[in-house]
Amino acid sequence: MELVCTTCKRKIDSADINIGVDLAKCGYCGAIHKASSLVPAVDYKTLSTPPAGSKIEVIKGIGDNFQIIMPKKGIDSSNIPLLAFCVFWFGFIAFWTWGASQNDDGNLMALFSIPFWIIGFVILTVSINKINETQTINVTRTGLTIIKEKPVMSKRYEYGFKDIQSIKVTELPYYYTSGSSRRGSMHRPVVQPKAPAIITGSGTKYFFEQANDAEKAWVTKFLDAFRQTQARV
Repeated sequence: MELVCTTCKRKIDSADINIGVDLAKCGYCGAIHKASSLVPAVDYKTLSTPPAGSKIEVIKGIGDNFQIIMPKKGIDSSNIPLLAFCVFWFGFIAFWTWGASQNDDGNLMALFSIPFWIIGFVILTVSINKINETQTINVTRTGLTIIKEKPVMSKRYEYGFKDIQSIKVTELPYYYTSGSSRRGSMHRPVVQPKAPAIITGSGTKYFFEQANDAEKAWVTKFLDAFRQTQARV
């Protein structure tokens, strides 16, 4: 973080900045400042327009209140494979269940398919949620609320700006995929997906996971600029 002393107009060395107590001391003139007051102000209003071509909406409310709405994604090329797998899965389990029921102890054998039916419905629920999820961020002068509306298990998260450390694009939990080489089996990392996140002392909450890169960069810059503006009020 680069801060400039308002007294002598010189750059304050990072070693003289204490974020924990929000103080910064100029090594040239000795002036002591509130560190947060020296952070260059960003006019969040100039960032309030989503990237060109985006379906994200920004709805102005009363005063400084506003909403950022990311509409449901709908069916596209990214979720067709999962839907196709669901059709295959249910078709296979239905055929197996019918075949098992034709035996003398068919009713007992058919019961073994129950866990596979459950797995199928879980996969289908995840797919339907992904297609129909709408995310809304309600922003006020004191904090924000993330609302994830979906057919099954909608969720709501509330944060005060004083509890938020930062809002930025960060990596989602790390995953591995199995691979192989001439030397034998090995694990290799996949391309790490990223998403906007609210970072607090108690953890990280991701949102707008299905946005494109431009939308992710925009929404985090917009929200963090607003957060910093309110911190100075």
